[in-house]
Amino acid sequence: MPLPALARTEIAGDVAAALARVPAGPGVGQLFGAAGRSLVIGTASNLRRWAAGHLGMGKAPALGKRPRTNLAPVAFEIAWVEADAPFRQRLVYERLMAPLVPLASRRDLKAPAYLHLDPGARFPRVSVTARDADRSHLFGPFRGRKAAERGREAVHRLFPLRPCDYTFEPHPELPLGVGCVFAQVRSCAAPCLGRLSEEDYRALAVRAEAWLEATARTDAPEPVASLVGRAAGARALVVDPGRTRVGLFPVAAGRVADDAAAFVLPDTLDEAAAALRWADPADGPDDWPWLLAWLRSPRLRASFLPVSPDEPAASLAARVRAVLPPRFGGNVGRSRGQG
Repeated sequence: MPLPALARTEIAGDVAAALARVPAGPGVGQLFGAAGRSLVIGTASNLRRWAAGHLGMGKAPALGKRPRTNLAPVAFEIAWVEADAPFRQRLVYERLMAPLVPLASRRDLKAPAYLHLDPGARFPRVSVTARDADRSHLFGPFRGRKAAERGREAVHRLFPLRPCDYTFEPHPELPLGVGCVFAQVRSCAAPCLGRLSEEDYRALAVRAEAWLEATARTDAPEPVASLVGRAAGARALVVDPGRTRVGLFPVAAGRVADDAAAFVLPDTLDEAAAALRWADPADGPDDWPWLLAWLRSPRLRASFLPVSPDEPAASLAARVRAVLPPRFGGNVGRSRGQG
């Protein structure tokens, strides 16, 4: 289901009358000025109260707190999209923000970082890079470079791949290796010193690649995020419970497939899971920057389900039910002692 279009109402000099036409439910609101210029956009638990706050008719600020700028003199129109489910609300917000503010100018978002490992290289190594590298050998995403560096350190603790970026020909007395602290403490397999044949060293990299490729690892050290997987083909499903229906949003390689999303009743999850389709991620926006911000909360991360391409629909439907709140018969609240 594609995202709905904005509902709109003109202010026409009567702010109170315009606000009366705005729903009092949750969603995303936007105010427009002359010539359709966007003035402000935001998510709200109460759209009418949100708009009133920006149009000089909101609650008075606390003593000593700066009042919100009154946009009534320059606002011509109020627009909104109702959304009672949190992920759908964030998705609408990001889709409306995308043409207005470039990602590079968003102070609230960070560009994700990835680990790069190519076992086909002569002496493979794990490096931190951005997404513009060869996606077939990227693993991630990580929220920022520091998180990716911690992930790389975790890989090195399990697999003694070389941390250096030198070019060398292996030799037992190579000065490069003899003077290396990693070789001396044997935290590196030291292919530069010939301690491991090239074939065996590449086999070590293949094992590290297989370990990184497995998504939602339960045995991974803390620095390795549960979302780590091969960036070129990772699939996931975001479960987004609303008041009465459950939103299902397929994600392919960091792109939310808006058109493939569905809002279904809990008793139709089996049929809905069987009908889900993951779009080709080659085209469309990269949603990882805001998805990672959304998933920072452990509570929200539980709603992000990595999906195998060959996973049976019944299994996926069961996993969806397991993360639903108690009002839908799920286990989320109960697992925290709330049910």
